[in-house]
Amino acid sequence: MTAPPTIPPDAPAGSPGQPGQPGPAPHAPVVAATPGQLHWLEGELAHWQSEGLVDPVAASAIRNRYVASRRFTLSHIVLTLGACFVGLGLIWLVASNLDQMSPLVRFLLMVVIWLGLIGTAEVLAARREREGDTSSPVVGAVRLLAAGAFGAVVFQAAQSLQVPAFEPILVGVWGLGAVLWAYVVRGVAPLVLGIGLIAFWFVWQVMSAGEGAFAVSTALAAAALAGVSIGVVHSMVGWRDFALPWREIGAALGLVALFIAALPFAWGEAAGSIALWLGLAVAGGLAVLALARGDRVDRFEVALSALALALTIALSLWRFDQDVMDTANLPPGAWARAVFAVVAYLFVASGYAVLGGMRDTSRLTWLATAALVIFVTVQAFAVFAPIVSGAALFLIVGLVLIGTGILADRGRRRLVSETKEALS
Repeated sequence: MTAPPTIPPDAPAGSPGQPGQPGPAPHAPVVAATPGQLHWLEGELAHWQSEGLVDPVAASAIRNRYVASRRFTLSHIVLTLGACFVGLGLIWLVASNLDQMSPLVRFLLMVVIWLGLIGTAEVLAARREREGDTSSPVVGAVRLLAAGAFGAVVFQAAQSLQVPAFEPILVGVWGLGAVLWAYVVRGVAPLVLGIGLIAFWFVWQVMSAGEGAFAVSTALAAAALAGVSIGVVHSMVGWRDFALPWREIGAALGLVALFIAALPFAWGEAAGSIALWLGLAVAGGLAVLALARGDRVDRFEVALSALALALTIALSLWRFDQDVMDTANLPPGAWARAVFAVVAYLFVASGYAVLGGMRDTSRLTWLATAALVIFVTVQAFAVFAPIVSGAALFLIVGLVLIGTGILADRGRRRLVSETKEALS
């Protein structure tokens, strides 16, 4: 049982938890919590009252600080999808040139729409804060729409300045603007969009210098390491709400990078570029900072992302002159590479699944599980069909996972036993 929240002995009369003052203070912040978290809190409060640690008034004041809120509801999904469609529609509208208007009028129209959405979002945010409606998803959807409208402004400005539309820098400016906007208003939705756009810009910039599996997968893995490291830094400074998007998007990018590198295709040359080397240097510097300042779980997370980067580079360099897909007679080197790819992906994906449990975030665990299932399915049809059936490959991977889980649980039980002996 965790220790209950305490009230300093010198707390002034009328503070929350004092007799005659039920409920939170007039300006106490209201915090959104999931139903599971509220269920846990109510159980703990009941235990604390039964043990005489808090009185009913203090328990009521603590409970009243929290309101039930689900992370993902139908309204969240519908509003987010609607904001994405409207944002894409605005950009498409710009791309169609609106020939009946002059470039200046088109640009001013996009700016007015963008500023109008910003104003609407902040008015709604102020009203939500005033009313204590912490679970409303409308503000996030409008902020996401404003971040999307900023993209329309960027592309329209590029059209007016005769800048080609297919330039990576435009996506980079859009992503940077969305991220800055997210930090100004402390909005998670525009931050997710901005992180995705910056990662897309970096990969596009690297690909523009040279196509190939090495360039694409290594760029994705470098972006993943940078994202995870930035997430760890956010946790160190107390910005936990902003740490999650960086971490989870970084994990997804790392799994995608390793997936691409493991494909048995002879795709391009193993050549880099200045953009790729700079990206690797930045990601490495951020990783060193996170490793030096993070806790044990943080270091595990950064090390796992760094391992994914190293394995991605290794598999990207381990290429053959011809594709090995659908070949009945695999050369020994191709067979060894396929086995190494499966073991590597199994290790990294399992690591992220374990990390999801350590961080108590189901999204990360489900992401790792889905990525592993898709990867094993692709490998079963692409490489291992001439050797073992897809069912046999799933059985082998499943047995390995079960064995790993048993060993991990045995280690956990041994650690708990040793801890109890040390405390006794």
